[in-house]
Amino acid sequence: MAEFDTVIRDGTIVDGTGKSAFTADVGIRDGLIAEIGTGLGRATRSIDANGLLVTPGWVDIHTHYDGQATWDPVLTQSLRHGVTTAVMGNCGVGFAPAAPARHDWLIGLMEGVEDIPGKSLRAGIAWNWESFGDYLNALAATPRSFDVAAQLAHGALRAYVMGERGAANEAATADDIARMAQLTREAMEAGAVGFTSSRTAVHIAVDGNPVPGTFAGDEELIAIARAVKASGRGLVEMVNTGIIGEDCAGLDRDMQMMRRVAEAAGCPVMFLLLQHNVDAEQWRRQLDACDHAARAGHTIIPQVAGRPISILFCFEGEHPWRFMPSYRTIKDLPFAERYAALSNPALRQRLLNETDPNNSGFSLIYKNPTLWEHTYAAGSPIDYTPPPERSIAAIARRAGKSEWETAYDLLLADGGRAFLMHAGVGYADGTPDAIHTMLRHPLSVFGLSDAGAHVRFIADAGVHTYMLTRWVRDCAAEDRFHLPLEFVVRKLTANNADLYGFRDRGRLLPGLRADLNLIDLTRLRTHAPSMIYDLPADMPRLVDRVEGYVATLVKGQVVQEHGIDTGARPGGLLRSAARQ
Repeated sequence: MAEFDTVIRDGTIVDGTGKSAFTADVGIRDGLIAEIGTGLGRATRSIDANGLLVTPGWVDIHTHYDGQATWDPVLTQSLRHGVTTAVMGNCGVGFAPAAPARHDWLIGLMEGVEDIPGKSLRAGIAWNWESFGDYLNALAATPRSFDVAAQLAHGALRAYVMGERGAANEAATADDIARMAQLTREAMEAGAVGFTSSRTAVHIAVDGNPVPGTFAGDEELIAIARAVKASGRGLVEMVNTGIIGEDCAGLDRDMQMMRRVAEAAGCPVMFLLLQHNVDAEQWRRQLDACDHAARAGHTIIPQVAGRPISILFCFEGEHPWRFMPSYRTIKDLPFAERYAALSNPALRQRLLNETDPNNSGFSLIYKNPTLWEHTYAAGSPIDYTPPPERSIAAIARRAGKSEWETAYDLLLADGGRAFLMHAGVGYADGTPDAIHTMLRHPLSVFGLSDAGAHVRFIADAGVHTYMLTRWVRDCAAEDRFHLPLEFVVRKLTANNADLYGFRDRGRLLPGLRADLNLIDLTRLRTHAPSMIYDLPADMPRLVDRVEGYVATLVKGQVVQEHGIDTGARPGGLLRSAARQ
């Protein structure tokens, strides 16, 4: 009789603890790691991992699968990059609680903030819930490739409690605040893993209004954070004012606000830490504020990215002409017809002469005078840390052309499917210095993949793969940007599992879940993305192809091999548990 269901033999184990890599077998029984050692006994299935890394599955703490997870049990874009646990409900937007009359409004909020097509959300979401607990039950009813966990979003909560007043960001009354706090605690006890809110002017609904909660005062935020704390689980996440430099003074004020919330509620507060292009050093002040809070016994956690967060401009997706009056006349044409129109010299000239009429959302980026200094010819695969001479501004100077003309003509290449990479945050000074300092900071956690969101202009679900290639394999050990393999794996696994109190995963240790990756590091690479039209209502999204993930296991079952879904569905809903 077999001693194990599966034994992974002779792999290079990077166990997520930070311990040096070692060679061993991993024995799996009943979905758990039963033993790690050499020469393990018989198994129903043996997998030869000689020459492969064996790591815990990645724990992705910043996704936006809130709608997609209700109709899609696979979430291929994360699965093929080794993710085995995904946390959604970030940035203050989600779909529960949901009053029946608010369904279309919630879709418009998600579409505006996270650029997920409203047509797809309307076609895909069944809306078989109202409360947050009912939403979790709906998610739990579907077997999945891997586990998903959900956070309660301020936008949905505020609109549910306050109706149109909440949607319009009117001040909450004492009764409103008490009701929001009550529903927050109920959501946490039902299995929510956190509460999230957004305050940035970039996050607006399709109707042009900011996310509910954008202007919430201390009293409201502290009451909700106290409810999270009282539940004994989870944390509060904030997206702060000025995240892309639209309000630098406001960003400093929000750091003070988070300190007040953390101090008054005794609740961990996490925020998105980014180097923006307006003040390239402001992130250092934010890190100093985190250190100062920690010394005083308060927990403020910077969530950081693994590469510059970029908008991939292309005429098939997002680009700075999208709101121009002349572009609106062709925007709904099939892409082949749209490309033909864009190639017409007369339309080209009109577009180059027009001005974006909007003053919110991504138009704030497009109107920034340094737009083309921070936008680069992308290459294939995309180079996320390009040299200064590849900026559009530099190319334009060499060619004696305007920046806008240069960018337009580059985007017409490859049948209109060429990419430009706009480093919106994380590359203000043209080096990865800020990103690496943030990643190495002892208080920081790794996130910001935004998987499932911004589907027409980012492909960051594979940022975990980028961490292993760009900063580990492709950096010589003596390079100042090199990160040790064991450090990176711990950042992608154990640190994030610990952050949310997921005690059964994140490390390869006996008794924990057999969620793991088998990786051929020498072959690991991500290809340039392409646009496909496979969302509900045939809407588009960018996807990339990856090589090097030999297999991913969830609860001991192989869920993908060489990037292909096996059809196994051992995953489900991961609910919060009271912290010990």
